Amino acid sequence: MKRLFAYCLILLCWITPAGAVTMTDLFAALQNHPVTELDTLQTRASELNRQAVYDRFYPSIKGELGYQEFSSPTNWRPVVPTESGRLLANNEPLPFSDSLSRIGATLSMPIFVKELFTLSKQTASLTSSAKARKRLNLLQHQAVLVTADAHLMHMDSLGKSLAARKASLEKTRSDVILQVKSGRIPETEKIRMDEAINQIDLSVNETMQQQISLKKTIESLTSIYLERPIPLQSAGELSEGELFALKPLRETMKAREFGVQAAKDKLYPTIQGSARWYHHYGEGYNTGEDVDGEYGFYGISLQMPLFNKPAYTAIEKAKVELRREKAKFNKTEIELQAKARSLKETLVLLKNSKELAAQGVTHERELLKVAKIAYASQRMSQEEYLRYEEKVLSAEEKFFLAEARWWETFGTLAVLYGNDLQQLVR
Repeated sequence: MKRLFAYCLILLCWITPAGAVTMTDLFAALQNHPVTELDTLQTRASELNRQAVYDRFYPSIKGELGYQEFSSPTNWRPVVPTESGRLLANNEPLPFSDSLSRIGATLSMPIFVKELFTLSKQTASLTSSAKARKRLNLLQHQAVLVTADAHLMHMDSLGKSLAARKASLEKTRSDVILQVKSGRIPETEKIRMDEAINQIDLSVNETMQQQISLKKTIESLTSIYLERPIPLQSAGELSEGELFALKPLRETMKAREFGVQAAKDKLYPTIQGSARWYHHYGEGYNTGEDVDGEYGFYGISLQMPLFNKPAYTAIEKAKVELRREKAKFNKTEIELQAKARSLKETLVLLKNSKELAAQGVTHERELLKVAKIAYASQRMSQEEYLRYEEKVLSAEEKFFLAEARWWETFGTLAVLYGNDLQQLVR
């Protein structure tokens, strides 16, 4: 056990100081971590989906190169009777051939497609939702870092308190051993003192295990192994207002509304423009001479759906999705408003708890001084003295825990209102 205690003291007191690493460093590392990059890529994918809708407003141009064999001579362009009569009179080849080669291009473009305008609004809302989700995830990860560091500070401070309590018990134990040897007190008091020190060593080991877990959490978000906790200081006040945590859901709900309209837009008429140009090559069937020429057209068309049963079903499905999204939003809004109210009340109480716990530590330390004197003069039993040692440790732990819980609550509340912890914590 002595080796364990020595090892813990070395870790608590002699490892590399954390001065080289600050919360700013952790926040900066989080910005460049793969977990944040994944959110960035998700947002980029949403932006590209939006661009894909805008791209449908652009004309589509295709080049074409082809060859065809026919079972009978076929014309590659219409020929009016007057032209065919003239060509035959002059013994010129008609634009008919058993085999035709062609090169050309086609163009098509939407002139009016109501669905595209609605889809562009829908994808804009989805993109806004993705950006809000990215920011919310970043803020949540910041809060995890602050919480983990606060509890790491709690464990570190508790470890130091345990070391102080052990040192106090070790000093008292030395006096107990002398009294046992002189026969003034029974040996059972030494055994109880040994067990009290053993429990301290056990608690130190447990705090070390919790520190390992907290360091893992920080390292998984920043790739930084934190040797020692970083002292936290408040650098600003929380900015309250509209719950930012609802923004991704609100934008998604707007997208569902546009989804219903987009489904209805499929029943609207569309206007499409198109154009074609070809240069044909062949052998005139009536003369055997080579024949080639250009042929093309341009125009617009109006397409009106007269009956489209799948569209009616799609409208109903979109309405169901919208109602589901609204219900989800309303449910989450009620929960988050209740959570925010609870966190604000808890934050005030935790601040008071820190002050009361600090007073408790002062009082218990004073009482311990009196208890030490009373026990040394045999005016107090060993059990009573050990209870005073435990009360000091308990009071110190309450203070450290209240401090850690305050930062945890502060970070959670900051996320709900969209506050950047990088601006509020240093």
